[in-house]
Amino acid sequence: MDEETAPSGRGPAQMVQVCLAWEAAFAAATAGVDRTVLLRMGIGLGGTGDPATERLAWLVRRGLGGTVGSGRQWVSWVALEDLLEVMLRAIDDETMAGLWHVTSPNPVTNAEMMATYRELLGRRLGLPAPVPVTYLGATLLGSDPALALTGRRCVPTRLLREGFEFSVPTFSEAATRALASTG
Repeated sequence: MDEETAPSGRGPAQMVQVCLAWEAAFAAATAGVDRTVLLRMGIGLGGTGDPATERLAWLVRRGLGGTVGSGRQWVSWVALEDLLEVMLRAIDDETMAGLWHVTSPNPVTNAEMMATYRELLGRRLGLPAPVPVTYLGATLLGSDPALALTGRRCVPTRLLREGFEFSVPTFSEAATRALASTG
């Protein structure tokens, strides 16, 4: 999915509905405004208190860091440094307008993501979370299992076309930095 693609019914209905509602509210609130910038962001990695890294590291350290479901679902992520750089650019650059994806140009699958965390945390194996286990866990946590079982492969086509250079282009580097900042 890139900036030319609207969120579709594929994936977690909750996420699609929230995205469509936010974008509709944004369009209504900014009607008649000369320049608007709408950022669709991937999972942010890095900084103190990074919840994604903290939760995944917690699971991996306890031997639960295997793949979720099939492991083939895409994870679109962005390093905090790059996210902040794009936000500053959106404020300062008058030519930046419209919808932009703020994700790394290198999304990973859930299997790749979990393997990276296991490697960085020195855990060779992690118990996988098959679909029924994921449903049970999500129910116990009051969450939507589709958030873990489906994914989006988002690419920042417009940023790349405009020559934006990602300072943290690989998931391994982003995860290494995120783990260092979360402890």
